[in-house]
Amino acid sequence: MSPRDHGYARYKLDGCRCYVCGFAVAQWRDAREQAVRRGQWQPYVDAAPVRAHLRRLQACGLGLRRIAQAAGVDRKRLQAVLHGRPERGTPPQRQVRPGLAQAVLAIEPTEDLLGPATVIDATGTRRRLQALVAAGWPQARLAARLGMARGCVSALMARERVCVRTVRAVKALYDTLWCADPRRHGVDAQAYSRARNQARSRYWAPVGAWDDDTLDDPAAVPDTGAANEPTRMERTAARHNEIIHLASFGLSALEIEARLGVSSTTVGTVLRAERAERAEHVVHRRARSDARPRPPPRVTAPGAAPNRDYARAPASLRRKTGRGHSPVHRGARSRTRQPDLARAPRAQRARRMRQRRHP
Repeated sequence: MSPRDHGYARYKLDGCRCYVCGFAVAQWRDAREQAVRRGQWQPYVDAAPVRAHLRRLQACGLGLRRIAQAAGVDRKRLQAVLHGRPERGTPPQRQVRPGLAQAVLAIEPTEDLLGPATVIDATGTRRRLQALVAAGWPQARLAARLGMARGCVSALMARERVCVRTVRAVKALYDTLWCADPRRHGVDAQAYSRARNQARSRYWAPVGAWDDDTLDDPAAVPDTGAANEPTRMERTAARHNEIIHLASFGLSALEIEARLGVSSTTVGTVLRAERAERAEHVVHRRARSDARPRPPPRVTAPGAAPNRDYARAPASLRRKTGRGHSPVHRGARSRTRQPDLARAPRAQRARRMRQRRHP
């Protein structure tokens, strides 16, 4: 007794001549004749595209047995397309049936078709775990939910390839926790802040930076917005600048505390540090001024008291002088400047020279 159902295959292969098998053969012949009349008869197609698609599926981690199961065909038919039939001495097929080609080409290398132990790229797994840590979930909590040891999550984020079973577990965990608040699930404030600071310091993208269709794409770039969230040091520096700015307008510590929402201790600490910095700046400026060399005092005549520079003299000690007089302190003896002999006429110059020789 043949295991095949009655139809065209049983009529051809088993020689059954019952009414059902004969009617199936008659229908097939009638459809063939009509297709030949219309010019649509195509019993075979080229096997090269089917062979290339099978090799691409194998490169993605799918085996022939799973491909045949997904396509609904026998595994030996796919083996004949790829390698031929070595036991029969036949080479790889050059033509295949259209139904076989359509069934094989319709298969896409999705994660559902892969076996649990198949090793694939870990980009999506790493991004999901980093996004959960950026949301405030400690790695120890994630490892406990995945059924792993405490240090396995950090090692998992450093891998390049992981098993499919791990990918599915991380994806299910991400779908459960991506919109949940860790503090409402038993995570204390210290662990929550530590996880967020760790993700921020390592520039891990948060949950909202990835789309569902780009999360597993190695070439995708996260959309973190126009600017990243400021760090703790940047927020502290900005708060100190605001306190100093408000204090410069004469606001008291209580008013600054009410405006900025900080404690009075913080305001007092910032203001004391600012006053100490200003005092230190004044001390350094005076030290540099004392170390600067000063010019020697000017003397008007031998034995006379030194005169100060006119530009540095006080306004009360300055007076307007005529031509030929130098500016001196009030009460000091003025000295007449000698005229220029080179510009005087020759007779006057000779007379003055004689007066100097014989006074």
